[in-house]
Amino acid sequence: MDKFSENLLFSGRWEHGKDFSRTSVPAAMVQFNAQANSLEFELEGEARFRVDEDGRQIAVLTTNSRSVNKVKTSGDGSVHRYRLIKISESNPGGVRLYKVSTDKAGRFAAPPKQSNRRIEFIGDSFTVGFGNEGQNGEDESLVFEKTNASRSYAFLIADGFKADFQVNAFSGRGLVRNYDNIEPEWPVPRLYEYTVPGEAPGDLANGLADALLRYDFDSFHPQVIVIFIGINDFQGNPPYADKGAFKKAYAGLLEKLRKAHPGVKFLLLSTKVWPNDDLTPTVKSIYDAEVAAGKRDLEFMTLQTANVALLGHPDIHSHEDMAKAIRSLVGRLGRWLSR
Repeated sequence: MDKFSENLLFSGRWEHGKDFSRTSVPAAMVQFNAQANSLEFELEGEARFRVDEDGRQIAVLTTNSRSVNKVKTSGDGSVHRYRLIKISESNPGGVRLYKVSTDKAGRFAAPPKQSNRRIEFIGDSFTVGFGNEGQNGEDESLVFEKTNASRSYAFLIADGFKADFQVNAFSGRGLVRNYDNIEPEWPVPRLYEYTVPGEAPGDLANGLADALLRYDFDSFHPQVIVIFIGINDFQGNPPYADKGAFKKAYAGLLEKLRKAHPGVKFLLLSTKVWPNDDLTPTVKSIYDAEVAAGKRDLEFMTLQTANVALLGHPDIHSHEDMAKAIRSLVGRLGRWLSR
């Protein structure tokens, strides 16, 4: 049986067209319930996907040109919850989902219901899960194969709370200055404006109307937003970000998000950066200024990370530790903890 969107629950930013849905963000996910001996996913675009049955991984797909990818299930005659999770990040670009099918004898059951818990993560490579299945010192060309967004702290937190979520994170990007000043016209705040940010620069260069590509912020209202940005502003080759400009941009982002999502709560994260470790005192000063101004909708935490994965990033164990470290704060902000 073939269905495109009727029985599918989408998480993350997706643009839905007549013939396909497309996305680029890490951990974008499709869930559905089905009884099937096998599943087929018609996909296009350079990406990696994890396929789960009842939360257990049963396949990893690597896609590029448009193709039908077949996955065997347990085939026990019962209805199971399936998830297709994009584990690669926004680079090298977007992907298209044309069709989800069961085998001829299979059937879709009623679609999963949306959660009443909603969380968003805004960040860079640490939030993506960049290289988290690799080791520092390995060939950097392995980034595509060694990045797994479903094992990032962001996905672990959202999955643990059974929350609907978005992971809007971009490796190498900063708030006002990207790592080594790469593509300076495309920092996090600008990419954040688009539904499919991995394709937005190319779409705009090809003459597509900016208004058509913009994300509709009314389509998803998070209750908690975790912000972990600024590593790339203060690392790499200098000059680093101007601290005054960084603080102004950060405060502006918070106000933008408050207006878009009334009542939202924030967790501001930081970690040690090299060579000057400027990020933590800068973000802490932003937090202090917000509290001094009477804001009571945010918390601040500094994370300790073991950066032993590819190119000095947190590995899967460090991501697990980060998720554990922030879980209680996220739960308190969202009022999701058991009483």
